[in-house]
Amino acid sequence: MDALRQWSVSAPWEFRDTECTVSADVRDDVLVVQVEEKLSADQWKGQFNAKHIEELTSKTGNFKQFAVFLNMLESAITKSSDTVSLDLLTYADLEAMRNRKLGAREPSPAKPPSRQLHSKRYLILTYTVEFDRIHYPLALPYAGKPDPALLQETIRKLQTELERYKKQGQKHTAMTRLQKDYDALLREKENLEEAFEAFRQEVMITRQGNASKELRILKKVIKNLEVCVAMKSCGMCGHYMASYPRALSTVRVHILNGNAPGYEATCSVSIIPNPASLLAE
Repeated sequence: MDALRQWSVSAPWEFRDTECTVSADVRDDVLVVQVEEKLSADQWKGQFNAKHIEELTSKTGNFKQFAVFLNMLESAITKSSDTVSLDLLTYADLEAMRNRKLGAREPSPAKPPSRQLHSKRYLILTYTVEFDRIHYPLALPYAGKPDPALLQETIRKLQTELERYKKQGQKHTAMTRLQKDYDALLREKENLEEAFEAFRQEVMITRQGNASKELRILKKVIKNLEVCVAMKSCGMCGHYMASYPRALSTVRVHILNGNAPGYEATCSVSIIPNPASLLAE
């Protein structure tokens, strides 16, 4: 029974063109059933413990355990099974149904129902099997209309909740505007980063092109000087200066000790960068 301590179900129903709401709750093995008319807000409510339900089902000749009865009632309220259904009867309707079951053509004279019985409603849970229909009546005393104080409190809570939703809507509008501004700034930042990256690549390509061009010129100058030096005869210390007209650097060639006894001609080539070329970098 532990799994049944917290159990609740509710659904709209229509009984004889009257719209109602049928609810059932289980708290600590006590079943609470309520029917409320939508138009008049009249309520009928009854409480039944497990023993009462099992005795009720036993009197019908088709005993059901409390847990099984709850499953049947839930299926009937939610209309999830064709074997169970609901009906809402008055005391007069219930007496007429009993008389039909007993086969009496005319209702037996009976004492007029009291005001309390007249105000009751009976929620009939009908279980249909292959060759029989079993009715389980649940007596629901009249509970009156909802308390105006409770209704007022409910209205106040709904108004508070509505105001909260309105404020949330205003915050949502402000957040939407801020989000759009943020997205625009983010796109602008990405565009600037792309432009900077393109500029950086362009600068790197330009520097690489100038360096390659200067290197080619220097190689050509050195090659020409080597040929020139190899063809000249030197004194004890010859000092020659060679420069290329379009070179960005000055090339200085030293020929040392070319005719000294026991020494061979030795050439030393040093490259002195032009300050203008350094500034160009």
